[in-house]
Amino acid sequence: MKNRTLHNAFPIVAAAIGNRFGVKVSVGGEQAYTDGKSIQLPAYEGDDPDYQDVAWGLLAHEAAHIRYSDFTLRYGHSVLRRRLCNAIEDVRIEHELAKDFPGTRLTIRTVIEKMIAKGDFVASRIDEHPANILYSYVLKSLRASVLGQSALRPLVEETEIALKATFPNGAVTRLKGLLSEVPEGLQSESDCLHLTDRILTMIEEAFEQQRQRNQAQQSENEEGSPESDDADQDADSEDSDDSNDQDSQDEVEPDERLPNDTDDNTSSEPAGNDDSNPKNPDDEPTTPSDSSTSDPQGEDEENTEIADPIGILQTLLSAEDADIEQDIFESLKSALSLTAENVSELLMPSGLEPPMDERAGAILLRKVQGESGKIRAALQGIVQSQTLSRTQHACRGRRLDGKRLHRLPLGEIRVFQRQQAKAAPNTAIHLLLDKSESMGYQVTDSQGQPIGSRMPIALEATLALALAFEEIPGVNPGVTAFPGRQDDSVYRLLEHGQRVNARTGAFSVAAAGSTPMTEAIWFGVASLLRCREPRKVLMVMTDGQPNESLSTLELLQRCRDSGIETVGVGLGLDVSHLFPVAITINDLSELRAQLFELSKAVLLAA
Repeated sequence: MKNRTLHNAFPIVAAAIGNRFGVKVSVGGEQAYTDGKSIQLPAYEGDDPDYQDVAWGLLAHEAAHIRYSDFTLRYGHSVLRRRLCNAIEDVRIEHELAKDFPGTRLTIRTVIEKMIAKGDFVASRIDEHPANILYSYVLKSLRASVLGQSALRPLVEETEIALKATFPNGAVTRLKGLLSEVPEGLQSESDCLHLTDRILTMIEEAFEQQRQRNQAQQSENEEGSPESDDADQDADSEDSDDSNDQDSQDEVEPDERLPNDTDDNTSSEPAGNDDSNPKNPDDEPTTPSDSSTSDPQGEDEENTEIADPIGILQTLLSAEDADIEQDIFESLKSALSLTAENVSELLMPSGLEPPMDERAGAILLRKVQGESGKIRAALQGIVQSQTLSRTQHACRGRRLDGKRLHRLPLGEIRVFQRQQAKAAPNTAIHLLLDKSESMGYQVTDSQGQPIGSRMPIALEATLALALAFEEIPGVNPGVTAFPGRQDDSVYRLLEHGQRVNARTGAFSVAAAGSTPMTEAIWFGVASLLRCREPRKVLMVMTDGQPNESLSTLELLQRCRDSGIETVGVGLGLDVSHLFPVAITINDLSELRAQLFELSKAVLLAA
């Protein structure tokens, strides 16, 4: 394993980022996904910076969805409507996330730049599906202008060429105006959907206007044909060649009309670069032109003729997902997927809120308060004796001791006072409580008499220690029970910084499940590394072997390499093969006393 410490380990950093964003992050398996409440990242254990950059970008984006998006919103049956709304919503939520976490702008921008460099993010071409051209322009232009992802600007320019060749220029101009409302004009995903509907309505109207213009132009051309025939009939067959040349305009068929023909009030095509006939911005084009995309961007009217506007509109509105490029963050999820042989055994479980039984918690609290008070008094006495500031006398200083001045004539010059203080505990302690099914089994004493299960005693001891620890200045306790509902989760009984009295209802969990100790240690270590206390201790109370002993041993060693002390409490089982500092409880009556002795050693060690 290349990274022997835990400070930059992938699951630890992922959990820390998720905690900062206020979302649940789990690490495990082969796939990356989110269910709208939590984020799952693959069990990656390498040190490839590109992989981690992509993972952090995806994590930031999905966290923005969880924080700001409305997962109950319905888009109807239109694929284009859904994809356009998602593109606008992606920009809105990332903009909102950057207000609280400015660093996410760089995190996501880095991902976009890597995708462009690898050729995974490209501009749209003229021959692509109209829906993809529209989606691509909306997505890229908003990301470049609103989120500052400047690497996309060349792609925006190329995509705009395809957009102008496919859509009426008037629609392109109005589209830019509508997109200017992002992000300040959008307060929710519903606002994004409303803007999407306005865009689609505007485009439908633009194509309908184009259809009507085409019909009007066709009608005018048809009306012009008889006039040409009459002119041909009235022409003198004996006219000279010069006369024939002079009347040639009357003989041209409507479909062969030249750009500078002026028989009627409407021109069939822009005059292009003909200086003798400057283009009128109010002229309406009637024939396709490949050069329409070279028109100035500031032009207000439609100069691109759409030969079959209704056909393109129907193609646009009937688009399927396959017609539109894959969502960039969906492609990132695929890029993060691991093959089976590259999946690590590690799993960062999600921390769940446990079932709360306030009545049972209150009863347990009353039961352990006396015990906890004794432990606290003893621990505080020991700590005070070790941290008491003692006065020493020195030959120099700033404060004289008046009681020693009389010794000066006798040659005693150590009459200055100095205070010497030993450091008080500044420790974060995380207790991991095994609540596997075996903790609920009935056990017997040395005489074979049944004396109940280990779970109630373990809960009492855990709560008593948590109460005692939180009353000692400099000690920050946290408690987690494992497993949670499944092996891929744990129960957060007490988070660091919470008060025990407010969480007593959580100390009523029942024994169930297996012993996913490796997963629980990952969660406990991630919690410890978020604490500011310089000294960190992980205490595991268990009655059985972990599901995966090798991965547990490896992770515990990494904890110690990272400066985290590990302590094991075996309930009816020797766990010294897992923990260098460990005790074994063979008789349940010894549990509290042994934990007390162990806690003293933990607090005062090193």
